Amino acid sequence: MWVTLAPTAEQLRCVIEDLRCWVLPSFGWESSPPIVSDGGPAGRMGALLLAQSPQGYFRWHSRPADTDHVIARLATMRAVIAQAPARLSQLRPTLEMLRRQFTLGLATGDRDMALQAIDEIDQRQLDTASNALSMSIRVAAAFGDDQAIVDHPQLDNLLSMRVPQRVIESVLLAHHAVFLADLEAAGDIKAALAAYLPLHDRLSGLAGHPADDADTGIVRMAAYDAALAEDARRLHLLADRFAGDTVVAALVASPPPIAPLPILEPAGQPAPETEAQSVEPAFGEPLQPSVAELETVRVAPVAVTAEPALPLGWSDVPALVATSAREPLAALLQHAALMPDACDPGDGDFLIELLTDSEIIADTKKRAQADQVLTTVIDAYVCEERFPRRERLGLYETVLDIWSSSRALSTDPIDGQLLLTMADALLRLNGHLEAAVATMITRWWEARPVRSRLAWLGEALELLTEQSSAQDYLGLWYAGAGLINVDHEGFSVADRYLWYRLGRRLGLDGTATDEALGVDWLPLHSADDPLLAAGFRKIAIVSLHERAAREAAAQIEDRTQAHVVLVTDHAAGEGTASAATADVILFVWGAAKHAVYRAFDKVRDRLEYVQGTGSASIVRALERRVRAAGG
Repeated sequence: MWVTLAPTAEQLRCVIEDLRCWVLPSFGWESSPPIVSDGGPAGRMGALLLAQSPQGYFRWHSRPADTDHVIARLATMRAVIAQAPARLSQLRPTLEMLRRQFTLGLATGDRDMALQAIDEIDQRQLDTASNALSMSIRVAAAFGDDQAIVDHPQLDNLLSMRVPQRVIESVLLAHHAVFLADLEAAGDIKAALAAYLPLHDRLSGLAGHPADDADTGIVRMAAYDAALAEDARRLHLLADRFAGDTVVAALVASPPPIAPLPILEPAGQPAPETEAQSVEPAFGEPLQPSVAELETVRVAPVAVTAEPALPLGWSDVPALVATSAREPLAALLQHAALMPDACDPGDGDFLIELLTDSEIIADTKKRAQADQVLTTVIDAYVCEERFPRRERLGLYETVLDIWSSSRALSTDPIDGQLLLTMADALLRLNGHLEAAVATMITRWWEARPVRSRLAWLGEALELLTEQSSAQDYLGLWYAGAGLINVDHEGFSVADRYLWYRLGRRLGLDGTATDEALGVDWLPLHSADDPLLAAGFRKIAIVSLHERAAREAAAQIEDRTQAHVVLVTDHAAGEGTASAATADVILFVWGAAKHAVYRAFDKVRDRLEYVQGTGSASIVRALERRVRAAGG
């Protein structure tokens, strides 16, 4: 009789596979039952074996005459496996796959994921340098790194080309935050205008005519530009449209005390056409793509005719994909990327028509185009600073519905995180959508209920139970608890306490929760807890979800003995000033306002971005930072 032990369930599965390749059934046979786990045959020997192999042990037998041969084969098996090289199967992603990775990274607040996509594109030269630069500017803007935008050595080259409107706005806001915001806050508008003077050559014409709902910084940059250009008409127009802005009013009331410097261009270099950067021609008018434009967006050039057959809106997309009209589709997607608000997506009904068409789904090339459309929609209307916008609620519902069905079999964490990001947005905008959101989350889990999705399921249940006290989600909890009971290796302390807390929140008592999970919970004050060993004195949590932040703060205080401060402000103030003095600042990406970023400009090295909005996500981010520091 033989028994095979392993410290984890995964290692036990691997060694059983090895035995079946080398020994079984030629020289040995599995016993009945082959695997013995807790609750199996009682006995002193069984208890001793389970103490060494907690997830169970494997029983098999052989003929006594073959004992020496079996031992020799086991020795050979171990020697061969030890010398085997590591199996690496690396998928070389396409440009569209990397663009989707970049988009999802921005949408979910995964900075490393977005930067990894940019590096891969840049190293393999899959896209133009200007496109990669635009992506870098967007990442820096999304994570509030204004100084990196201002100091970028290739920024002037980028601004001489036709780039997306959001990139231009990011550049304007970065310059405003770095050079002008403090002077405006002090009320010294003359000094602010003088500080804008050396920026005029770089930024002239970029602000143009800001939209009615434009950021205050962009409005003021347009006012500075008009003042230095002595464009009184445009300055008064801005004052009329934004009557409540004190800076614009001050610039109108007091003429510029300094004369604008002439714009000097380097010899041999044509002056950039700045108007084309901020104000695009009406969609449908003849377009003559310049070399700079083709350098920025890699799409097939559209034939220039008297009346080019360009689609007028998103509703034409299904027909374009169905007929393989690549050039008009590329032109529409390019226009949407450059100026998203100029192409109104409505409620996104075209996505449902596109991604439920059996002919498109069955055709590999057409399906790739449909996925590209979906990525462009997410990039244009989810990866924006004002997300979530109430007027886009219908579109968000459609995107969530399509995503939960088209990507339901994916085990990539970034795909699941986008689903939670969209679900959280819907619940914040309209709590009555809880049933619809719960249906999509259940669909996602039931499509592939595997261990790799347990962390996602815990965050999803936390999101749902934040909005409801009903026990409708107890079945989902038991489904996850069953997998945890079989094998709880690899779960962090934050994950374990999340599942225990969810069980209690759903109405189970401590005994029932422990029995379902089957886990010996680690004590909070464990001497070997890495968070305690990190020696934090003060930790800050920046989030608008106060309940989840308080639960995370309670766990962190118990595990670190540090003082934890919560910041739920919508803008910089006393709370952000206190948080800036913390050892680490846990910034909840999906539940914080962009204006709060600027309070942490000088302490970027202490920021840790949190993916997700629940308490487990916050604690997990702190654990991740401690692991990275230890490495």
